[in-house]
Amino acid sequence: MLSLPTYFLLFPYALFLLGYVFFSFANVISLGKYGARNAVGLMASFIFVCGTAIVVFMTWQSLSAVDWTAVVPLTAIPVQAF
Repeated sequence: MLSLPTYFLLFPYALFLLGYVFFSFANVISLGKYGARNAVGLMASFIFVCGTAIVVFMTWQSLSAVDWTAVVPLTAIPVQAF
């Protein structure tokens, strides 16, 4: 029976996070260099960084309960999903 470990689902998520981190650093550097010259720009940067931290924390909390060593049989996936 064909099956995949559950941690294979983390690879697309890791690719997404890698891109998000790259563009987030570019955004923060751009805000620091050009846009955060007043209180509104600094508040926007702070809200962006805090929002990112909240999303990462909530993701960590929700994924910590998953058994990543379990296997998912490929026959259990419904054909209508494709």
